[in-house]
Amino acid sequence: MENPPSYSELFSKVRALEEENCRINSISQHNINHTEAKFQAILDTVDVHMSLIDRKLDIVWANRKTRKDFGEDIVGRPCHSACFGNCKPPCADTQKCLVRDAFRFGVEQRGEAEVTGGDGQKFYYSGTARVVVHDRDGRPDAVVKVYHDITEQKRAEEQLRESLLKLRKNLSGTIQAMAMTVETRDPYTAGHQRRTSDLARSIAQEMGLSGEQIDGIRMAGVIHDLGKISIPAEILSKPGLLGKMEYSLIQNHPETGFSILKGIDFHWPVAEIVRQHHERLDGSGYPDGLRGDEIMLEARVIGVADVIEAMSSHRPYRPSLGVDKAFEEIVENRGVLYDPAVVDASVRLFNNHELNIH
Repeated sequence: MENPPSYSELFSKVRALEEENCRINSISQHNINHTEAKFQAILDTVDVHMSLIDRKLDIVWANRKTRKDFGEDIVGRPCHSACFGNCKPPCADTQKCLVRDAFRFGVEQRGEAEVTGGDGQKFYYSGTARVVVHDRDGRPDAVVKVYHDITEQKRAEEQLRESLLKLRKNLSGTIQAMAMTVETRDPYTAGHQRRTSDLARSIAQEMGLSGEQIDGIRMAGVIHDLGKISIPAEILSKPGLLGKMEYSLIQNHPETGFSILKGIDFHWPVAEIVRQHHERLDGSGYPDGLRGDEIMLEARVIGVADVIEAMSSHRPYRPSLGVDKAFEEIVENRGVLYDPAVVDASVRLFNNHELNIH
């Protein structure tokens, strides 16, 4: 039976184990430090703002870009103060806080933020916040926030909106000039296009059409009779009934209006709406004898508004037939000449005294 190891032998073995443990720990720490340095270098080269935030909403780490743009002292400061310049977190106001919501719900949060710099200049960011560490009880303990600078994109969008508003303003002025040109040649229908446009817009809104469709209807309504500019003034203002040849000239005005407008980019199908506003569901309209759904909905709306306004107004060859007669016409021919949904919307507005005929 072997003799047990002496105290000195045991001491030597323990000392050797401690030295080996220290060596392994040193290597491990070196590897950890090397890995951390490598990842820190990688994160510092990323062209986005990154920060690690604890449960108290304090920043415990930030990459180089974040420290450069928001200050080297950003680490250790509350997130809302360091990034937004607020003395209280956004969640105390109505502003959405991605980090707060990431802690609250435990899932990734996305959103945009507006930041005002020290010089008063505004910057815009698009970001995400995601839980990356949980405590022993499984509760979120740290969140990584990543923000992309979208300031240039926002400024470009704002410039685009301003250009669009300016373009629409100029376009509206052009449309009004066209409408006035027709009305100076036909004083008896002065205001007819504007009133038809107003009626058509009210009907379209009652039908729940989209904003784009309503804008197109309003625009086309203002100049739906533009083609009458090619008709001799003596025909337009003739006090008696029109002859067959004269009426055929009148029937050409939708096609003439289309020819004038087709080369203009209105963003809406204005030219085609103008061309079709005298088409009827049963194919009895002009200039192309279209039927049913072959006729654009916008043209069907203007068609009904045009009939209501024309019958309710004075003409050189007849006095006003009255609003009641106009509605009798569209109701009697509902589904035959006129779109049922358009007629129904018109009747609802009229019964509720919401349709301003004159």
